[in-house]
This record gives sequence, structure tokens and C-alpha cells, in this order.
Amino acid sequence: MTVGRRRPRSLRGRLVLTLLATAAVALVALDAVVYGALRGYLTADADVTLRAVRGRVAHQLAEPGADARLGNDVRLLGASEFYLQLRRPDGTVRELVPRLRDPADAAPELPKPLPKAGRGTPVTVGPARPGGPDYRLLTARVPGRGTLIVATPLDQVRGTLRRLLLIECAATGGALILLAGGGLWILRRGLRPLEAMAADADAIAAGDRTGRVAPADADTEVGRLGLALNTMLAGQRAAQDRLRRFVADASHELRTPLTAVLGYADLHHQGVLALPAQRDSAMHGITTEALRMRRLVDDLLLLARLDAVPARARDDADLAAIARDAVSAARVVAPGSPLTVAVEPGVVVRGDAEQLRRVVDNLLANVRNHTPDGTPARVAVRRADDGGEALLTVEDTGPGIAAEALPRVCDRFYRASPAHSGEGSGLGLAIVAAVAEAHGGTVEVTSRPGEGTRVRVRLPVTAHHR
Repeated sequence: MTVGRRRPRSLRGRLVLTLLATAAVALVALDAVVYGALRGYLTADADVTLRAVRGRVAHQLAEPGADARLGNDVRLLGASEFYLQLRRPDGTVRELVPRLRDPADAAPELPKPLPKAGRGTPVTVGPARPGGPDYRLLTARVPGRGTLIVATPLDQVRGTLRRLLLIECAATGGALILLAGGGLWILRRGLRPLEAMAADADAIAAGDRTGRVAPADADTEVGRLGLALNTMLAGQRAAQDRLRRFVADASHELRTPLTAVLGYADLHHQGVLALPAQRDSAMHGITTEALRMRRLVDDLLLLARLDAVPARARDDADLAAIARDAVSAARVVAPGSPLTVAVEPGVVVRGDAEQLRRVVDNLLANVRNHTPDGTPARVAVRRADDGGEALLTVEDTGPGIAAEALPRVCDRFYRASPAHSGEGSGLGLAIVAAVAEAHGGTVEVTSRPGEGTRVRVRLPVTAHHR
């Protein structure tokens, strides 16, 4: 069963939903606080009036001849909507001033038992029949007359609260609509550069190698992201270009010895190598070309390891001892070339002794391959004046390097002078530069035509040997 790809969820939509949910929670909480505060205020105001009416009516009932003037006094209190009832000690019930109320109004449903007489806190009771308002109710004991029940309807309070609720709903809904519209507009403007970057990134992922993400204001987060992506893409394209050149150069370098080996093999199959001397010469040629390929493959593997994992397990390495050993080996390889060494004892660096020995060997091999036989050379190791660096210098008095070639002498497979390239593969100084960089150092090459060449490698000295 084929499962369809899910469309990516919009960041803008998620941000707007989150904003609206947060705002809705905050507005509803605010509405609830306002609603509760107003309900408490209106209920307390009704309770104050209720207590006043209870006190006045109870005082009037306690006086002689109260029945005659009760109605007028209640009217003066503005209490025409109040429910007043007197329960005598003999159990009879009298509705007080019943003409003050609308007969169609529902009376309150009196709780059983009644609240304790004289209690200061009113209670809320429902209507005696459906459709009526709730009431706030108080009782009072009137000496000699019985228990007075006073109740006031809460229809005005409920009406005010319903209007407030409608206003709050309308205001909250309107605020959320405005917030959604404004948030979408702001987010659309703010995320437009990000959407453009996403489109550019899709195009690049589809194979557009020349593309770059759209630039944005570098002072914003989106702008900094775009700048970082462009930098990363430029670095990736440069790395890919270097890799293609490296593969092409490696293929070109390997083609020559492979062609030579195949040529010798072809001569053997054709029966041309009939004499033992011819066969010996062909075998010598095959061996020479195979050794050349092995050196080239070893150099390529070393560069690949340095590119992939430049930091290997490192110990303190005595650079002076490494230089002396390399010079001794070079004198055996080329005994006719004058080679002097001047090393300062105790120059210790933190690194891989095998790779550092490869640096010195490559520099001395360059001297042999790119200078005439018998050219004097000198190797020196010392501390820098500030004591924080070790200086490894190899210099010769050969023909030198042209000024236009100096910037590229550390490039892989680059040969400054094909006429004096010898058996080199163009990787010697590239390996020196890669090893120095892996050890936190640098390489400096200075030369003048006819005055020789000097290569200086700077490496950091270990902290406890400074």
C-alpha cells in the first residue's frame, strides 16, 4: 500500500494558533475575573439593601399598630419588589403588603428548615415555580410576632450579568479576530524571507548547484540564517570543486604509470621481449611504475586521513630529534648533496611523530627532486623569539620558484616547473601543509628565482615546554 506524503504543517499557522490559544486563555481568564467581581459587587449591594429592609420591617412590626402603616413605610424604602412574610408562633402565615408585588411574579421557594433567624449572611434560593428569578433571603425574629422572612429577587443582577457576558463574548471574539488578522499579516511579512529561503533550498536540493538563498536583513535572525546558509553552500561548492579537481588530478597521475605497465604487458603478449635483457628491462620498468603508483596511493591515503580525521592520538614529539633522523636518512639516499643541520635541543611539540617525520622527509625530497645534483641544503629547528612556536626551516640554494607560482605551491598535484618536476607527484608540499594545519601550525614558502627556496613550518610548542 502506497502511503501519500503528508503536507508539511505551516509554521505560520502553528504560530497563529499558538498566539490565539494563549490570547484566548488570557482573555477568558480576564472575563471570568471581571464577571466574578461584578457579580460579587451586585450581590453584596443587594445584600446591603436586604439587611436594611429586614431591620426596618422587623422594627416596625415590633411597634404597636404596625399593620396600618407597614405598606407606606415599605414604599418609602423603595422595596416594592421585596417578598415579605411573617410566620406567627401559632403556625399561621401572613403575607405582608402583598399588593406591593406583582401577583404574576413567582415567590421564592422557602428552604426547609428556614435559615436561622437573625443570621447576618443571606442565602440564595430558587423560585417556587419554573421561570421565576432566584432570590436572596434573610430571616429575623420579631419578639411577640414571630419570624420575619425577607427576600429580594435577583433578576436585575442576573440581567446585568447577562449583558456583561454578551459584551465580554463580543469583545473577546472581536479581539481574537483582530489578533488573528494582525498576527497573520505580521507573520506573513516576517516569514516571507524564510519561505523564500525554503524555496531556494528546495531548488538547491533538486540539483541547482549555482543557487543561493535569498538575502535578508543581516540584523534579524532570518537574515543571519540566510548568511550562514550562503556561507555553508559556498563552502560546500568549493569543497566539491576541490574534490572533483583532486579526483581528476589523481586519475591523471595514475594514468601514466598504468599506461606504462600495460605497455610492458602488451609487449610481452606480442612476443617482442624475446631476449632476457629485454625482459629484465621490462620487469624493471614495471617495478618502477608500480613503486611510483604505490607512493602516489600512499600520499592520497594520507591526505584523505588528514581531511577526514586530522586529530590523531598525540604525544610530546622532539622536533629536533625528528629533524636529525630525517637528515641522516637523506644523506644515505643522496650522499653527494651537501646537507647541514642546526637544531636547538629541547624543542618539543604536541603531535604525531610519524606525520612530523613525513613533513621533514617531504621537504628534503623536494630539494632532491627540484634542484640540480649537489645543491647544498640546510635544515634548522629552533624556538621562535616569543617561545610559543617551534620553527622548522628547510632551505636550499637551487634555481628557486617563480613569483607567480608561489601562491599555489601547496596545492595538490601542482608542479611549479614541469621541467624540474622529477619523479614527484605534486603532493609533497600539500602533505606538509595538511600535516601542519592538523597540528595547529602554518607553512611559509619564500623564494626568488636563482636564489633558492626556503620553507618554514611553524608549530605550537607544548605548554609545559615553553
